[in-house]
Amino acid sequence: MKSGYLAGLAAVLAVGAQAQAPASVTRDCGECPEMLLVPPGEFRMGTRPGGSEANRATGEVPEVLMSLGRPFFIAAREITVGEFALFVEEGGYDPPRGCRVLSGGQWVEDPERSWRDPGFALPPGPDDPVTCIDWEDARAYAQWLSARSGRSFRLPAEAEWEYVARGGTDFARYWGSADTREDQPVTLACDYANVLDAGSVSLTGLGLPNSACRDGAAEVSEAGRYRPNAFGAYDMIGNVREWTQDCFTASYAGRPRDGRAWTWQGGCSLKSVRGGSWASQPSQARAGARDSEPPSRRQSDLGFRLARDYDRVDAPADEVSTEPDGSPGAVAPTEP
Repeated sequence: MKSGYLAGLAAVLAVGAQAQAPASVTRDCGECPEMLLVPPGEFRMGTRPGGSEANRATGEVPEVLMSLGRPFFIAAREITVGEFALFVEEGGYDPPRGCRVLSGGQWVEDPERSWRDPGFALPPGPDDPVTCIDWEDARAYAQWLSARSGRSFRLPAEAEWEYVARGGTDFARYWGSADTREDQPVTLACDYANVLDAGSVSLTGLGLPNSACRDGAAEVSEAGRYRPNAFGAYDMIGNVREWTQDCFTASYAGRPRDGRAWTWQGGCSLKSVRGGSWASQPSQARAGARDSEPPSRRQSDLGFRLARDYDRVDAPADEVSTEPDGSPGAVAPTEP
């Protein structure tokens, strides 16, 4: 691949966090989500020691330098109810009922709830992110869409996810470095994210610190409602938590530094989840914040978005490299 092309992609990183348009958007089929072409680059994954919101128990400290050597694609928005409904209708796959929902300030298992009816005050609309989806459900959707489109969709690697969530910045949240802590008013959060805000405290009953603003949504909101980051990605923080490919371990030690997902043969008991949701307090709604869930978890604040590798067919004809393709989404084969 020509260096000029990579240089052009890397220029996206110079765009300020207030940018409103991605470098490049593509749609691989009529039913496929809009995908953003993300440039390669380096970033520090995790949180600096001594950070006021750092959670050592989840392994986000100390931070590690990651170098993503190839571009990749990531969905501009979370997968929606309407998109998942088409999969269920045409793919013959329908997750069973049973989902953890918020009731009386507690997360409880409700055997009657599902992605069709996740227990919100209003029924989910077709443009809302799909929730009550476990890791296998998300992977099944990616496989179906891959077969339909001829492209290889997958869940993003955890490093890819954080790289995009930072939007070319090193801030805890891509909208800026100011007023981000729980002991300060988070005045910008409601422009960029659907998080636990002043207007949703009474409805959720969670009794947690909240962003001192009103984002206009007490529960889930339609995907892409708020302002995007510099890559053009919406809702990387807030709205719904998002599955990644990676197995979760409470340390970054041994992690591949090239952006590959961290998995191992035989599977794992926990998967990494990122981004925070409409029910997340400020300390959990950060680019560096990590969470984990068993792969079988279905919960009404948990959804996903897709990624795919950059392939030779994506490059202009005069810029195709003779080098073998890398695979940012490839996995490490053994358990650390």
